[in-house]
Amino acid sequence: MARSGTKGEKLRTPIGLRQPTRGLRQTFVGVTRKNYSGQILAGVTLLAIAIPEQLATSQLAGVPAFTAMIAFIAATLVFVFAGSNPIVSVGADSTIAPLFAVAILRLAPFSSTLYLELVAMTAVVTGLIVLAVGLLKLGWIADFLSLPIVTGFLSGIGVIIIVHQLPSALGVTTSGGGMLPRLHSLWQNVGHVSGWSVALALGTLAVLLVGEKINARLPWALGAIAVATILTVALSLDAHGVTELGAVSVGLPAWRLHWLAISQWGVVCTTALTLVIVILSQTAATSRSTADELGVEANISRDFVGVGLANVVAGLAGAFPVNASPARTTVARLAGGRTKLVGLTAAILALVLSPLGHYAHTIPLAALAGVLFFIAARLIKIKQLALIWRSRRLEFGLALISMLGVILVGVEQGLAIAVGLAILDQTWRAARPQMVELGRRTGTTSWEPLNDKGVESVDHTLVVLFDNDIFFANAGVFRRELHQVMAKYPTTKHLVIDAVAISDIDFTGMTILSQVVNDLNKDGVSIVLARANQHVQQSLATSDDKTLRDVSFHDSVNTAVNAGRAGGSAPR
Repeated sequence: MARSGTKGEKLRTPIGLRQPTRGLRQTFVGVTRKNYSGQILAGVTLLAIAIPEQLATSQLAGVPAFTAMIAFIAATLVFVFAGSNPIVSVGADSTIAPLFAVAILRLAPFSSTLYLELVAMTAVVTGLIVLAVGLLKLGWIADFLSLPIVTGFLSGIGVIIIVHQLPSALGVTTSGGGMLPRLHSLWQNVGHVSGWSVALALGTLAVLLVGEKINARLPWALGAIAVATILTVALSLDAHGVTELGAVSVGLPAWRLHWLAISQWGVVCTTALTLVIVILSQTAATSRSTADELGVEANISRDFVGVGLANVVAGLAGAFPVNASPARTTVARLAGGRTKLVGLTAAILALVLSPLGHYAHTIPLAALAGVLFFIAARLIKIKQLALIWRSRRLEFGLALISMLGVILVGVEQGLAIAVGLAILDQTWRAARPQMVELGRRTGTTSWEPLNDKGVESVDHTLVVLFDNDIFFANAGVFRRELHQVMAKYPTTKHLVIDAVAISDIDFTGMTILSQVVNDLNKDGVSIVLARANQHVQQSLATSDDKTLRDVSFHDSVNTAVNAGRAGGSAPR
């Protein structure tokens, strides 16, 4: 038996063996002899959930069924080695599938050669942008949209998924087009509804809803689709209006990229930007929540790198854009997944089982529609919308506008509306700050809102707190509200501005502040800032305006008040 090195002796790696790369070591972190079997079992469970979901998502994406499995295998393997989170599942996702499908459909029909080429290029472009966001650590972009707006946006996508799957669930054919034309076409064909299709769709949905409450770790979707397929074959339901998946062409990844026309590039790039926002938001939320559940550190930027590379590889393999899946990730966690061996197992098994894919041709589309109804129901967060309604009516209005924009106008336009609403909401809040009057709590040095019980003002001294930065959008509001407050206290000789909430003052703000200081000095009122951060102090101290350079600062409001009443100058 080889001995360990003695003290001071450097251990050597045997000749002919190399230390594993960082990526390989990272892949098997946390895997032990005791838990590896459980991690493999969690991978099997993940695959059992992924197969029906990927097949169903291929219908949303408008691509051949096996293309979705190629996307899942490629994306999972890439994220296992490039991502940070140990169990986040990346692959075809029902949230983004309608986004690129609706956009690319304008240029080419579903499953056509041009359509497949365009979605593959969209995946590459999307991946490169997400990869850049991860490398440049720009993950804050994912937090730009507020929760109510995201809730409305995703609810709108959920409604689109349901409407798009209604023809399969009802066993009828409809014309394409937007939401309203599709519903009108459904109404015209209501007399041709297949009862068997409706039964299969509702039966699958019921199994998933009940199964989730019994044990979410079990592959209910796979079992429901298997039963629906057996019934379809045994009872020859294709003769009763039940449409089957059709021939599944199992093959190797295919190169589909070539240079596009300018008009095609415009659609691809616009669609990619739309996808990026959704992918960043969903990936960040999935990664953070999972990391919290597992008690591991979240590295969002590296997860963006992993998802970005997964999209690039999926596009190079001839597939389509992919995303982190909250649903599959949750299943992996509930199944006991804790390491990257879960995703690796699922991907390898999917690769091994791929030759059996052609047996899926008898799967009824109605059953896949039932799976998508279940997924769409998870996107339409009724409870969340109700909570927003009870908490903030204005933000509920923003959520509703975002949802209706997606449903009635279009996904890209809906996202543009959502982003516009986010900017408008933030600008509205920033442009309408509050000027809070403060007083000293009796017997203490604490300064609190003046209308609180036990809080009193100090003679000839006014203390106010401005609760936002001073910049071009609210500088005028700052001056106007300050003058209004000053008018209420005509005997004021000393003004203290609690600047704890002011993190920055832009050029417009500096100009307005200088005018305010000059006006107050002319009226014989001194002005000082309390609790200003170093950046604000530096900005004023180095200003070309002598009026601003002469403004003094204090570390606390109480010190500033005492200094003003004593007639002394504050330390800078």
